[in-house]
Amino acid sequence: MSSPVLLETAKWRDVVELGLCMAIHDVCNDNQFENCTPLDFANFLNVREEAKAIAVVPKERLRVCYMVYAVADNISPRKEASAWASLFLERCGIAKSYYDKHRTDICADYATEDNKNYRKSIDEAINEWRMRRRTP
Repeated sequence: MSSPVLLETAKWRDVVELGLCMAIHDVCNDNQFENCTPLDFANFLNVREEAKAIAVVPKERLRVCYMVYAVADNISPRKEASAWASLFLERCGIAKSYYDKHRTDICADYATEDNKNYRKSIDEAINEWRMRRRTP
């Protein structure tokens, strides 16, 4: 899916489900991204054109890359995930080449304990969101 088509889609529906946005906001707000409201974060994560720009906290690009990787894995339909990742990275000021090279660095054996804990927090937030989706 092309970026202009995804931007048009984002006007009418969430590319990243609201529950997932809130789960990621709980982990990343005021840590990887500057402090913002849940609504501002959801609009930013959904690459809405009118969304308030939310800055990446200095020295947090590596963790943002993993977050993008993990969120993209949960976007449906799958064909939108790559376009979303590219658009979101652009809005964060992160080069696609940096993302492609480092998106899973915090999964490596040599990752710091802080990075391992961050990965665990993101993965747990996503798993909890998945569980809530299945609850009748």
